[in-house]
Amino acid sequence: MSLITKPGIYTDISAADYFADPCPEPSFTQSIGKVLIAQSPMHARTEHPRLAPPVAAEEEETEKYVVAQAIGNAAHKLIIERGKEIAVADFDSWRGKAPQEFKDAALAKGHVPILSKHMAKAYAMERGFRAQLKDHAEGDVFTAGKGEVVLAWQEDGFWFRQMIDWLPDSLLGGDDLKTTAMSASPYALGMLAANAGWDVQAAMMERGLNALDPKNASRRKFRFVALENYEPFALNVMVMNEDWLGMGRKKLEYAITAWKVCMARDKWPGYPRAGVTPEYPGFKEAQWLDREIKEASEARVPQRNEMLTDLSGG
Repeated sequence: MSLITKPGIYTDISAADYFADPCPEPSFTQSIGKVLIAQSPMHARTEHPRLAPPVAAEEEETEKYVVAQAIGNAAHKLIIERGKEIAVADFDSWRGKAPQEFKDAALAKGHVPILSKHMAKAYAMERGFRAQLKDHAEGDVFTAGKGEVVLAWQEDGFWFRQMIDWLPDSLLGGDDLKTTAMSASPYALGMLAANAGWDVQAAMMERGLNALDPKNASRRKFRFVALENYEPFALNVMVMNEDWLGMGRKKLEYAITAWKVCMARDKWPGYPRAGVTPEYPGFKEAQWLDREIKEASEARVPQRNEMLTDLSGG
């Protein structure tokens, strides 16, 4: 049974139900859109919970414990106060019968198992988050609203869904928390955002809110809080401007068009069926040209030619 039967804003759908796709028909998400943009419809179909071929039980992999992911999930829960339940294990590691039994029981319940030493780091991240926002110009992030809100809407008979980490009661935007092992400095934030597709995510939030709350279109503000997962747990807040949203809209439109065609035809092509000649990476070309110039300026070319002559036996 579908948990969503009509377009709307839903505040009571769990993350597990959301990621399983609770819409009446297989729905489009920004994460599927990113796969369509970066890879192919074949990959998107494989990633979709309702379209992927079934996996035999014996082929399913046991969920691995990834430290950064566990800490990130716990910090997300502490800050947003929604998400998977956290099961804290008072063990030094997962080695041994008792820790493994604890972990398996937590996973069976849909909880996130985490070692107590890693939970302590999540608490430190939360403290750092709240302390830094006290005097921040964007200090009202994650206030006066609700966490993990699901948007569901239709376009041309196709279903769309989007979970927003934090939706303000005014519906005038959305806030998203990103924990990261990378630098969140102003000099690195742009690359981090572009590589992770935050522009596409913001455009998707905007599209869903505009569909469900059209009177506030063009009045919304979208922010991404990047929180480093290592001391001193520094954070930076990225505010999406029109340049970023414009790029996100273009890429999102491309992905949605591809999705609609594939869904209508039930065809999910992979990569091109002909040989391709990719553009030579510009930075690699520049590296080689710099090397040629450097060797020529240092009069090392004759030395290199002598080496090649020796190797050829000439």
